[in-house]
Amino acid sequence: NDKNNNNNANLQSGGEHIFTVCNGGSLRCIDTELACSLEQFRNPNAASASSPILWSIENAHNLGINKLYQLPHWSPCGAALVTGDDVGTVRLWDTRMCGNTNNNQNSTNTKNNPFDDLMKLPTGCIQHWKVNHDYITDFETNNEGTTLFASSGDGALSIFDVRYANRKGTTRSVVLPDIDPRNPKPPPPQSKNQKPTWETLGYSQSDNQEDELLSLALLKNSSKLLCGTQQGILSLFSYGQWGDISDRFPGHPQSIDALLKIDEDTVLTGSSDGLVRAVQLLPNSLLGVLGGHDGFPVEGLGWSAGRKLVGSVSHDEYIRLWDGSFLNEDDEEEEGMGDGEMQRDDDVVPNSKQGLGGVSTKGKANGDDSGDDWEDMDEDDDEDMDSDDSDSDDSGDGGAGSKPKKRENIFKTE
Repeated sequence: NDKNNNNNANLQSGGEHIFTVCNGGSLRCIDTELACSLEQFRNPNAASASSPILWSIENAHNLGINKLYQLPHWSPCGAALVTGDDVGTVRLWDTRMCGNTNNNQNSTNTKNNPFDDLMKLPTGCIQHWKVNHDYITDFETNNEGTTLFASSGDGALSIFDVRYANRKGTTRSVVLPDIDPRNPKPPPPQSKNQKPTWETLGYSQSDNQEDELLSLALLKNSSKLLCGTQQGILSLFSYGQWGDISDRFPGHPQSIDALLKIDEDTVLTGSSDGLVRAVQLLPNSLLGVLGGHDGFPVEGLGWSAGRKLVGSVSHDEYIRLWDGSFLNEDDEEEEGMGDGEMQRDDDVVPNSKQGLGGVSTKGKANGDDSGDDWEDMDEDDDEDMDSDDSDSDDSGDGGAGSKPKKRENIFKTE
């Protein structure tokens, strides 16, 4: 993207295309087969050397795009793209319309007034929401692809109705006035006869959580939405009750920048301290550490095809691959492993000399008593799990009445 760094990329299902966004506000589609061909590098002036860039929207957003996401193909808008920028703008894109962008841009270059299209949405943008007031950090959808969740640095969770984009008689641009952080004003009270914004504008919002929401994952058979926060707390929303969180799980020493779902009860977390942890929710438990990036913040996590490897990206400019096959083992194999075989967060240190998957244990003889927050939290785990408050919220919807998996022993020590 010329002088602009790519902020995010998304691989279309099937692998034919890669979509990229950057901090200059552009959105591009790249043909993977042409991008992997060496012909354009050997003879770039040849007529047969086709550009791998299929289409490009240079002003997809006025500011830098921070997050890119693709809806499932069965959603009401199909496999549409979703972008979120540095000021809280969320846009839906129909890639079939984006393919004609270059022609449309060339035909508009002859206009005398450069401000003619200032208030118009770019070609291919089918819906525009501006309801957050800080950068968009992550996206997630429900299983049906009808509801889009967006976390933001302003501390509010936004919920968007994807079907709203196809509804007749609705506005294509929903914009809330910006809030002055030096003089915040509460929103005006909603009258009894006024319809909720979910029906009229296609969105709803949670209360401000007074903490940056950085990552999202849908768990417990879509009954819980998990949010990673700046303060290292895992916050849980009950589905359909978006006003405030129903549960919280502290313990990470720094911010939780990435989440990767393992199953309905377990996730991998990528934190600013450089570690990739496995965490079980409801009952809450730290299962162990998968690996690390030598202290550099972990910004993203993802599965490989077949879920055999877990990829992590960090500020150290490396993509590291970890063996994730044992994370998919059956319950019988997990329960058959011996006691005392789990790596705890305070007992492991990533060792780059052992390779990407190398994790070594610290000997107790070193006398190193780590001050990790997990130690203080684990002492109260039994009391928390036995309390009626922690169990009452999950009796009806926390996993649809199914017993959570026991994954205590999935991490082996050396």
